[in-house]
Amino acid sequence: MERMKPKMNNCVPLISLSKIISGGTPSKRIPEYWNGDIPWISAKTMKVDRVSTSDLFISEEGLCAGSKLAPIGSILILTRGSELFNRIPICYVEKEVAFNQDVKCIIPNESVVGEFLYYALLSKKTELLNKIGVTGIGAGKLDTDDLKNLKIPICSKGKQLQLIKFIRQFDIKISCNTDEIETMNALLFSIYTELFKEPEDITKATIPGWRLSNVFHEVIENCNKNRDEKPLPVLSVVKEGEFKASEEVFTKQVYSKSTKNYKMVCRNQVAYNPARANIGSIAMLKEFDIGLVSPVYTVFKVKEDITPTYFYYYMKQPMFLEMIKHHAIGTTRQNFPFEAFKMFPIVVPPMELQLKFEEIAKPIEQKIAKLKEENEVLAEIRDTLLPKLMSGELPVEVGEANG
Repeated sequence: MERMKPKMNNCVPLISLSKIISGGTPSKRIPEYWNGDIPWISAKTMKVDRVSTSDLFISEEGLCAGSKLAPIGSILILTRGSELFNRIPICYVEKEVAFNQDVKCIIPNESVVGEFLYYALLSKKTELLNKIGVTGIGAGKLDTDDLKNLKIPICSKGKQLQLIKFIRQFDIKISCNTDEIETMNALLFSIYTELFKEPEDITKATIPGWRLSNVFHEVIENCNKNRDEKPLPVLSVVKEGEFKASEEVFTKQVYSKSTKNYKMVCRNQVAYNPARANIGSIAMLKEFDIGLVSPVYTVFKVKEDITPTYFYYYMKQPMFLEMIKHHAIGTTRQNFPFEAFKMFPIVVPPMELQLKFEEIAKPIEQKIAKLKEENEVLAEIRDTLLPKLMSGELPVEVGEANG
């Protein structure tokens, strides 16, 4: 008997299922517009799948003067910004939020469930990436007409709710893991603070066994290059303060075919781009044993009196990035020189105390790494299934049977 082909879902333009509105930014010259109780979303905030808050808030006056409100159940999508060359940030709105002019809000009409439309847009990420153009200043842009005309698979509301129920299981697990990661990170910082208080506090140097120093004195620059052109991964440090493989950061190869002038960076060494350190692009390598970074990067390691674990959490203190910003030089484009680390006070605790912290931190860090890896796998499975479920190629019932 001939096997029946699955029934494919019909596709309609996004604009026939929704209303698309633009946001805005209230004037920052008027203090009354800011620090209210309305979360305000920008590209920086769109690092999560679901939004309900932000690091910036505006007032009712600010909303009326220069922004828009995204209702619960709508979808936010970044349509302008350099991040679009790497990924398409798409967020489901779980609480009313305001948003800026680089973001579009997609408000579903009565024919579609908002969360279904959110998943439909996630399934179209690759297609959307291929539509990214360039603005006059070199930023990425997603044309509004391309967004309006994007073909969205549509089915009955019953089927929409079935698909939401199945796919949401992945998001719930990812969210639980993320909450656990945040809790464990907070615990690590709490332990670090309890043991070392403020690591730049010079009064600590009066305690026997502790000594005052500066970062420059406690590190060694590493200028080793990949002269033999070993096939090592080329890495970039992103503004979130971590290493990423270059192909994860850029949609096309941006590094040279020959990597003999690229600098080698090993596990527990620190690297940064001098032109981007002031926005957070400085990190200690933990994700790889060894890799390569651009010749423009500065690479260094800590000396024997400081453990990498102690220095890693020193770097994660808010004052560390603030000092980088303060000591960066230049007018148009600021650069952070390696020698500026002479101005970074650090109190070196006794080695036994550093090792005690390392012993406590190691199993917690391993658990965090395992949860992050699990989240990556869950997201990959979800993103692989979504286009097939949305198109009807894979019936939702199959997903439910295997769930």
